[in-house]
Amino acid sequence: MKNAFAFLFLTMMFPVTALAQNGNAISAAQKSFRDGQFRKSAVQFYNLAFTEKNLKPQEKSAARYYLGLSLMRLKMNQAAAFPLIITTRESSGTLAQKALQNLVVVSDRLNDTGLLDYTIRKVDPNNLGEVARDLYLNRLAQAQMNKGELDPALENLAAALRLQPHNEESLYLQGLIHLKKNQAEPAIASLSTLLDRYQSRPATDPKRGLASIALARAHYQGKNFKEAIDLYREIPKDHPAYRDSQIELTWSLFRSAQFRSAMSTIQTLHTPYYENFYDPESLILRAIILLFVCQNDEADKSLQNFTRNYTQAYSQIAQYNKAARTAESNYKQIDAARRHLNIIKKGAAGNYSGEIPFFVVRTLMDRGALKNKITYLKEIEEEIKRAESLRQPSEKGLRTYIQKILLKRQANAQREAGQLLANSLRATEEELSVLSGDLNLLRYEVLNGKKKQARSEYIKKVNNGEAHSRIDHDNSRNFYISNGNRYWPFEGEYWRDEIGNYQYLGVNTCETE
Repeated sequence: MKNAFAFLFLTMMFPVTALAQNGNAISAAQKSFRDGQFRKSAVQFYNLAFTEKNLKPQEKSAARYYLGLSLMRLKMNQAAAFPLIITTRESSGTLAQKALQNLVVVSDRLNDTGLLDYTIRKVDPNNLGEVARDLYLNRLAQAQMNKGELDPALENLAAALRLQPHNEESLYLQGLIHLKKNQAEPAIASLSTLLDRYQSRPATDPKRGLASIALARAHYQGKNFKEAIDLYREIPKDHPAYRDSQIELTWSLFRSAQFRSAMSTIQTLHTPYYENFYDPESLILRAIILLFVCQNDEADKSLQNFTRNYTQAYSQIAQYNKAARTAESNYKQIDAARRHLNIIKKGAAGNYSGEIPFFVVRTLMDRGALKNKITYLKEIEEEIKRAESLRQPSEKGLRTYIQKILLKRQANAQREAGQLLANSLRATEEELSVLSGDLNLLRYEVLNGKKKQARSEYIKKVNNGEAHSRIDHDNSRNFYISNGNRYWPFEGEYWRDEIGNYQYLGVNTCETE
């Protein structure tokens, strides 16, 4: 894919005729770009585009275009997008199309949905090169999937796969959309092809692990639990998705009635290493499994752990959600969690300053749209560091230009992250409310299980002739007859008001296993 991108860049270097007639400064900038001196060419094209007053409009547009290309080569994709967008607005023809092709690449690298929407509105797919068209179709399909337009998304992915039959992202998105449509078999087909692409890679390869998890989920949806279990077990412990794979593996083992293996797996999530993660479902699932094997006391302990770990968190989240919050104040919770996480990774203790429990915010930051936004913010922060390295006197104007763009985008991204956190916290409050209802039901089942277990043990003692420790054992039958009881020869008594309320006590299943 890197070679394909290199080819794409080479094909985008041709709109130089607009600059061909303009003196030594332009020639020097072109030469720097061709020689791979992108830091130098970025400064030169910036000066031409924004400080040179004698250039014609089309020449300034071409200079901005090349500024964008130079910044892309310097891994400053955020800053590169701005001059490229200006080029698409102020020019036409080949130059505008080439700028749009690069914006497709930038939006893909940044996973920037806003920039993607802009390019989708502007670009004509027929004018894109093969690589850019492939990226465009994938991004378009992803946007349609997020809007719930699943059938059009599948059509665009089919078009992308006709261009590149083994495109990894196309296969992954195709499998994901089939799962959203509850179509397990075609999802398994797409994701199996994807996983085959990674078989030569080591088990620790991140992409191979993600492909294994995606295929395992497809098999789980298709009720192929054995295949799902085998795939989940392929995920190595040092893979970023290992923790998530364990809860899903436990469900697969539970659904296939492998209770002992399920308990062994879920116990991993309750070790000290994972104590700083938000995972209430694991405690509920553990209690359910223990109920199935009649370990009522242990199930009760699991429910007590849930109460101890999540009742207070639920109250804090509910209280936080009631208050009027700005997106900026919400982002402060993310910033506090990120700072604390960095301290923990260095082996220090640190003091967490957030209002929401750290283990909750930490886990939410690793999910869905908020995770993508955090990644986006990290990219901006890295670009800010690169911009700060432009310390030569001749680079001051370019550095100021880049920093202005990046700081504005950083502020916007932080507000968006704050809003995403607020949405996630409301969803978390609702989730904990539902789980609290499940908790009450499970408590009833635990108590009922303890009662049945005690009754079963008593019946066993009676059958073995051991249950003779009743306080009224020494009383004769005449004592009961004279006190309103009637004796029947089936070795049992009853009170008159109990007629019609007989209850058959079957054999305890857990006792017979």
